[in-house]
Amino acid sequence: MSIALENVKRDLRSRLESDKHMSAGWIVVPLLQILSVVIVVVIIIAVLISVILTASSGASVLFDLRALAGILIEFAVAEFILNIFFSFMLYRLMKRRNTHFIRQLFLYEDLETTAKEIAAKKGIDASIPLNNLDRIRRDAQADERSRDPVLWSAILVFAAGASVPSFITPSGFSGLALVPLFAQYYVYYFLMKEWFRHERREDIFMDELSRLLSTVGIHVTPPPRFAPIPDRSFAVYLVLTIVTLGFFGIYWVYVLLSDPNNHFRYQAMVEDIIVAQLSGQTL
Repeated sequence: MSIALENVKRDLRSRLESDKHMSAGWIVVPLLQILSVVIVVVIIIAVLISVILTASSGASVLFDLRALAGILIEFAVAEFILNIFFSFMLYRLMKRRNTHFIRQLFLYEDLETTAKEIAAKKGIDASIPLNNLDRIRRDAQADERSRDPVLWSAILVFAAGASVPSFITPSGFSGLALVPLFAQYYVYYFLMKEWFRHERREDIFMDELSRLLSTVGIHVTPPPRFAPIPDRSFAVYLVLTIVTLGFFGIYWVYVLLSDPNNHFRYQAMVEDIIVAQLSGQTL
């Protein structure tokens, strides 16, 4: 058996580790973050109304103010804990992006080498399509560099922790409280855009590979891609998230979870079809 084909099969086996499906249940984390904000705002309004009514009657408002301070502290602690879970979710999203992209580069190279061996064995000049495959692989290598999931998760956790005092003390509010949001939406941005580009590049590679294989007598017809990743607008998603006070962001997280899951399912099916055809030619 061809060493290149054996490497392709090894790439397929490695997807059990690299192509991790993530449950849509993770949307509970951002949902709880938003609901906690809504609940604390309602409580604060209720306490402030109570303070006004108590003050107008001439009674002491010290108890209500202490209660409000306690609520703010409890809210800040709860938000910090939720942010840890949220950061862990983003860590997993970024890590599976990295592992899948790395596996894909190995797969591109091994498929290219296998096709080259088959063409040489049959005495067919496939230099042009092979050059096209090589360019696609090198473009992917340049564009799909690894992102550090630990770094970005740490930024979210520590920035959120540092911004807690700013939230509790209005006079101390500063731009530091916005750091977690900037980091979060930047992660959203590159996850959304890079998965789209990755899938389009993969479709081009597989089409080019299918044409090359057809010239050597191997006909591979991948099924139509189900649930393709669309080119979503980051600006539209961000505006909708702001306008809906964060609730659209729950759907945004669902998209970041489900798009790669659908991508993995389809890719596994196509890879199995291609390897089955190649195995029959290189034994």
